[in-house]
Amino acid sequence: MNGYGPKVQTGGVEVYYKPSELENQAQSLSVLLDSLEYGKNGTVSFQVIKDSIINLKMVTDPTYYSDTSMDYALNAMSIISQIEIFKDESVQFHICDETFNVKRSLEVIKNE
Repeated sequence: MNGYGPKVQTGGVEVYYKPSELENQAQSLSVLLDSLEYGKNGTVSFQVIKDSIINLKMVTDPTYYSDTSMDYALNAMSIISQIEIFKDESVQFHICDETFNVKRSLEVIKNE
């Protein structure tokens, strides 16, 4: 076991998740992200962790550790996943290195 949790994959999108009860949501997320063409140029890795909120982590190029030019699109992904998949949860998107260490966090999309 890699410590990232179990994995589901759709096309080039792999989603690790913890706890195991998130399997259905992780699968739905991988399908959603694949439909949005994430992973079309190679595998893209995500991790979903639930604690007091849903933490949606994405492995990104180091450029995005400080470059905020994609934040609008990434926050939109949080909003879409909160509406479509994590309906009763608040969601926060995190930009991570290749081992899911958080480099930068975006705003929490609250369940209202």
